[in-house]
Order: sequence, then C-alpha cells, then structure tokens
Amino acid sequence: MTVFGADNDIGRRVVEELIWRGYAAQVFVSDPGALPVAWGSRVQVVTGQLTDRVGVAAAVARADAVVNALDPRLDRPGAHLVEGTAHLVAAMQEHGVHRYIGLGSPAVGLCPKERPTPVLKAHRVLLRALHPRVHRQMRQLMATATGADLDWTIVRFLRHTTGRGHGLKYVGYFGHDAIGCRAAAGDIAAFAVTQLLDARHVTDAPAVSN
Repeated sequence: MTVFGADNDIGRRVVEELIWRGYAAQVFVSDPGALPVAWGSRVQVVTGQLTDRVGVAAAVARADAVVNALDPRLDRPGAHLVEGTAHLVAAMQEHGVHRYIGLGSPAVGLCPKERPTPVLKAHRVLLRALHPRVHRQMRQLMATATGADLDWTIVRFLRHTTGRGHGLKYVGYFGHDAIGCRAAAGDIAAFAVTQLLDARHVTDAPAVSN
C-alpha cells in the first residue's frame, strides 16, 4: 500500500495501522527526516515532490491500493496537494490500481445521502469565509478523486483531535445519523485502513466521529 501525506498526524497513524495489520507499507514524502525513526525498514520510503508526475507514478505503480492522507487542514499552505492528487489519480488509472482511500470534509459538498444540519451549515459558512484556500483545495481534491474511474472511498470528518482515540462511535451521514464534530486522528486512520478490504463504502463518502 502506498500512503501519501505520511508526514502529517493522520497519515503517520495510517502507516502505523498498516504495519500493525501486517501490510507492506510504502510512503511518498518530500522530507524523509519528518518520518518516525521507529518505522525503520518496515516502511519503504520514496522521496519526491508532489509536482513530480514521474516520481508519483513510480510510487503508485508498485501499490495494490493508495491511501491519500493529503489534506489542506493538516498540511502547510502552498503545498501542491491538488496537483499531487491529480498525478496520483492519473497514475492509478494508468497502472490499473483501483482502490483509493482519501480524506474529506462534510463542509465542502453534500453527500447525496445527507441532509445538512444547522451545525453542518455553520461549518460550511465559516470554512468558506475564514479559510477560502482550504475550502477551495478540499473541493478540488474531492472532485479529482470522485471524478475518476476508481473504487474510491472518502473518509469525511469536520475536525480531528490528536491521539490514538478509543474507537469511532458514529459512521454515517449528517441528517440521518448522530455524527459529531470531532474524530481522533488514530480512529480516522484505523477506519481508513479497514476500508482497503471493506467494499461497503466503495464510491461513498461516510462521515465519522467519536
């Protein structure tokens, strides 16, 4: 499995979850020095820039699936997240890698199964007003993934807290289920990894919370 965004909190926990479950993990990062030393030889590291289409394609070509933990809420401003995601999606299609797990937000687009609650409406207004760059990039990231001919799943959450967590309490859709505003990074990562073998949310975007 190849993980993009392994140098942010959720991405690191995705890799740790893969290791714990016995997967062969590969990460694509621009700075290997940002990765935990404890991973050692258990994780194959591919160094490159998201703007390098050839480098991204090389990392994707050896994968059975891709977990894309790139997220403008988690990454530094100016990172080429949208361009990088476009490169990795194109590489997946070129090399026949079908399973894509990504991150998203209920605040940037309505799932067809969802009805906007007052809390969700407020988050959308605030995100557009206070963080227009984040809002724009998140919309573009989700459109890039869901518009491709892939077996995609987008794991959506409004906010994340650091730490391992104690298990997700809610998985579903606003307006139907009691989805809250926060989910622990470890729980988001664990759910994302379970989706690699779980077909219930293929071409779906469940929201999660603690």
